[in-house]
Amino acid sequence: MPTAVAEVINPIEPTVLARLDEQYASFYNQHLASTPMIHQVPWDPSIRTRPTVPGGSPAVEVAEIKDIQLEGFSIRLFYPETSKTSKLPVFIWYHGGGMVLGSLAAENPFCTRVCVSACCVVVAVDYRLAPEHKFPTGSNDAWTAFEYLHCHGEELGIDVTRFGIGGSSSGGNLAAMVSHKAGLAGKKVQFMVLGVPTVDNTASATSYKSWDMNRHDPGLPDAKMMWYRKQYLNEAQWADPIASPMLAPDEWFENSVNNVYINLAELDLLRTEGEAYAAKLRSFGNQVTTKTYPRVPHLVQAMDGVLDTARQWIKDMCTYVAVEFGRHPADVQMDQLYPDGVEVGVPCIDGGQPWYRLDSPMVLGEAPLYRESDSTLHYVDCLQDPAELHVLQLDSKTGDAVGKPLVHKLDDSVTVACFRENKPGYICAYFQGVAFLDEATGALEIVKEIIPNEDREIRRFNDGGVDCRGRFWLAEIDRKALSIGMNRQPADYGEPLGRLWRYDPDGSCHLMETGLVCGNGLAWSPDNMTMYLNDSAAGLIWAYDFDIPTGDISNKRLFVDRRELGGEPDGMVCDVEGNLWIAMWGTYRVMCYDPQGKHLRDIKFTAKNQACTAWGGPNYDTLYIASATDKSANRKADDDGGHLFGYHVGVRGLPKYAFKG
Repeated sequence: MPTAVAEVINPIEPTVLARLDEQYASFYNQHLASTPMIHQVPWDPSIRTRPTVPGGSPAVEVAEIKDIQLEGFSIRLFYPETSKTSKLPVFIWYHGGGMVLGSLAAENPFCTRVCVSACCVVVAVDYRLAPEHKFPTGSNDAWTAFEYLHCHGEELGIDVTRFGIGGSSSGGNLAAMVSHKAGLAGKKVQFMVLGVPTVDNTASATSYKSWDMNRHDPGLPDAKMMWYRKQYLNEAQWADPIASPMLAPDEWFENSVNNVYINLAELDLLRTEGEAYAAKLRSFGNQVTTKTYPRVPHLVQAMDGVLDTARQWIKDMCTYVAVEFGRHPADVQMDQLYPDGVEVGVPCIDGGQPWYRLDSPMVLGEAPLYRESDSTLHYVDCLQDPAELHVLQLDSKTGDAVGKPLVHKLDDSVTVACFRENKPGYICAYFQGVAFLDEATGALEIVKEIIPNEDREIRRFNDGGVDCRGRFWLAEIDRKALSIGMNRQPADYGEPLGRLWRYDPDGSCHLMETGLVCGNGLAWSPDNMTMYLNDSAAGLIWAYDFDIPTGDISNKRLFVDRRELGGEPDGMVCDVEGNLWIAMWGTYRVMCYDPQGKHLRDIKFTAKNQACTAWGGPNYDTLYIASATDKSANRKADDDGGHLFGYHVGVRGLPKYAFKG
């Protein structure tokens, strides 16, 4: 039988569709276009039992959640996993919903993300709603909750001298109102965070241009906004400064919160209203940061399960709160906020536990290398003291490990090794340059010292590879920049000191690139016309045009940018289809990108720090990954770092070339 087609009740207006984010449009057409909006149906309080906006992500885990009943309404406190020896800063959050919809449960996802990323207590306010509770009930509840926290800070374990407030949409209205009243009452508010705020209930198409330009906002069309307004306010109350903080007297602004962050949506009915409020705050000397997100309408913040823009929106909000409470922006990681996958729609495969569990985990496993002729897997533990070379026998038919690895102690740290053509052993990068490594003994024969002894404290070699003409490439680390961490270098740091070198079979050495924090993961496309280079601690993957006869590189371009998404691109290999398989340090994952830089899929393992990848196995379609022990303070007890992982991908990989010298 044919499937019934749902009637489209609220199609996206064509002029809006042309400007609309594709993810938003797709979700709206599938899930919202056939549903009447709240102003199109008779009012029924049971509507509140359904999600205010579908498309959200679930909450993340926090240490404790506590509900407190106040007079007529309640608040919910979210506590982070942290020391109990000192009081924590507090951030109070007022939810949106037009003063009609919204609840504590709906705010759990956002509040938990602020809680864990900013290491603060977050308080959600379940203020009473219209039409049952008209103005000024919601406003009074918002202020009552604020005062309660100030009066009971000691027993709640919060530091009221470090107090932030915030809200979205109608909750932004309440937060702005509270900021004014707090200033007048002499109660210090450190900062305010607003999302798509409603700050002027007299707004119309004649006073704000977005009310005209964006009147067909699919999340908040003008008819819906007017319906909300009339549920809470009568027309005589629209200009009341409690209901419309934009219209408050100068004295209120003069005493208002100084530091303000406002997120706005380009296609939102309320956008220019928010812009005007930001401008008015600035006119009184306040420090105001605004960010407008392109191609999205009003409901963006609640749709972080289906919109990448919504996830960035929330990360930016969380980062602002965290920084105001003394954390570094890099402390807020996207994979902390979205541990199941930071990008919408990217499939994640469960890669499971180690393929081979060593008797003693490696400190930093690197340079896995498969040799088909004798079915052996070679890798190093470069930070062991002393460093070690391991050679593990595999079954030629199944690819399974056979017995224990042969282990050689090394004279110096080796981070990358490649086979030599028609000669035993390897060419490798040791701490300071190029060496030959004896497979039978682990002895190093230094052939080219590039980093002098006096520079050992500022540089070291890290990763490399051999190109199709048998030339050896090796990349450096800027040790100071690496120690500072990803996204943490100060603005005045200058150009990083890491370099990329090419060592040719004739013994000549060529400087090919500068400005690297942590050179890593060299790989070439199947036709060898493109070379890829990771700068791990910078969160960047670069692509270059590669000239095969000369070995020259040109046309440097950004291939993948992980700075906002998190994860440090480490070891990398290419398959026969041109896809890159990248060990993404700090994420538990190997990530696959196509030749255009599109993120295709992830494989998630049980070790946080996946370090380096290699193809191997009987059909050359198994991905082997060396990992590192997690040395961080928040290491999970069950982390399997330091062991070898493997996954049968089912796509053949490109074999590694041998050095021709």
